[in-house]
Amino acid sequence: MQIFKFYKIYILLFLALSPICLNKGFSIEKSTATQIQEIDKKINILEEMKRGYEAKALKHANQAQVLQFIDGELQVAKRHWKLTDDNRQIAIRIQKEIDVLKVQKMQLLKKERRA
Repeated sequence: MQIFKFYKIYILLFLALSPICLNKGFSIEKSTATQIQEIDKKINILEEMKRGYEAKALKHANQAQVLQFIDGELQVAKRHWKLTDDNRQIAIRIQKEIDVLKVQKMQLLKKERRA
């Protein structure tokens, strides 16, 4: 009876710890298709963000155009020009991230074709 309890505890302990050991000891490689899908999702999210920043830049540019010729509003117009520039810079950085992801996607597609 004592031996049975020992094995029962050992089995329960093994079952409880096996997911932890498997996750730490072995990394299960994602399939290429799954990786490509994840990259596509990231690209779509980043493109939406980029469009949002480009829209904000356009809005601020239009506002600055209107305000620059109104007396006493030059400082506000300058602030809008600055916000325009800031939003455009963010959109450029996002585009660079998109380009990196597209390169990764192309590499995965080439790797898949070779296999």
